[in-house]
Amino acid sequence: MESVLSYFRSYFDPGRSAPFENHSAGQIARHLFETLKQRGPVRYFGSKERPRGLQADLFLGHFYAFEELSKQNEFSKRIAFYSISDPVRRRALLESLAAEFDVPLPDWDFPPAGFDHEATMEWADLVLLVGNSYTLETFPLRWRHKIRLLNYAVDLSIFQRDFGVKRRNEFCYVATNCGLRKGFMDIIEVWKQIDPAAARLHAIGEIEPPWDDLLARSNNGSIVAHGWIDSREDEYVRLLQSSKFAHIPTYEEGQMGTLLEAIHAGCIPITTRASGIDDRVLEQCVVIEPRDIQQQVDAIYRVLAWTEDEYRERSGKLMETAVRCHNWTGFEQAVASAIVGQIGNLPPIVKSAVACEPLPDTPIDNRRQVTALPHKGSEHVA
Repeated sequence: MESVLSYFRSYFDPGRSAPFENHSAGQIARHLFETLKQRGPVRYFGSKERPRGLQADLFLGHFYAFEELSKQNEFSKRIAFYSISDPVRRRALLESLAAEFDVPLPDWDFPPAGFDHEATMEWADLVLLVGNSYTLETFPLRWRHKIRLLNYAVDLSIFQRDFGVKRRNEFCYVATNCGLRKGFMDIIEVWKQIDPAAARLHAIGEIEPPWDDLLARSNNGSIVAHGWIDSREDEYVRLLQSSKFAHIPTYEEGQMGTLLEAIHAGCIPITTRASGIDDRVLEQCVVIEPRDIQQQVDAIYRVLAWTEDEYRERSGKLMETAVRCHNWTGFEQAVASAIVGQIGNLPPIVKSAVACEPLPDTPIDNRRQVTALPHKGSEHVA
């Protein structure tokens, strides 16, 4: 089988190191490439490259360039890879929230100009989507029959290193950029109600205007801003391992890689279904609604009241479920199964994916988060 893969060279480039290869996009691209390579030769192109006249049995491409490459070349089968929830809904949600908060819309957080979501979905014979049932339900019903959900993973060797750090009743919030989509307004509003003597939150990620000013005007000392730290650095892992909990009330994702990093570093998250983390893993977390500020405040004080034994039991269940449900073997096998389903003459897959069985759980406030605009008009920082 001859195949073509289109992704981002800044995140993955066969045969040489890429600047952001440790990011989730880089790891995803590498595992897509390796899965395709097991089936035959692969030609790889970056998202800005637009080759013409190609012929291949299979085209697997990131959704940014998928439509254009599908039109310009001859592929027997076409599989689109979506790393975010439905882009049309995503823009509508963030535009609504930006207007409510009176903050700029992060245009860099959207597909490039000219991207046609409708055409991309129509060109695709199959769509691979990282996320959970919530992520799937953001897409219109007419397309869901061709969508297959995937879970990806992180490098456990980085986040499970033992630094001998003492865990405290503290929280972390981790994002490449602490801003609109990642629920940073909830962080600001919630933590101004948390007594710094009770707990602190370590915010790890870049904080740009106007978010830096909003934080400065509301911070009562309960939030410690560390700025962006490379996830490969010891300092990053130490900060995660020093906290028992994570508070990440994200509004919109595909599947949140930094949340997986926090989980594998031993943090129990207070988070949303929009995080895209596998539903079975979320059953071991504390699931809250975005923009329900009082619910989040209550959840923080509730987990702070856990005994050490309760924390250890819950942390153990969470870690076990995350390892079983988010692993690269399962990712590659799911991709391979999708390929076999599209290319009928391939030999069947022999090696089965790692099982992910539901475990006994004691979820807290695991209310189902609907895919309508998930905010409730609560007050925000002026």
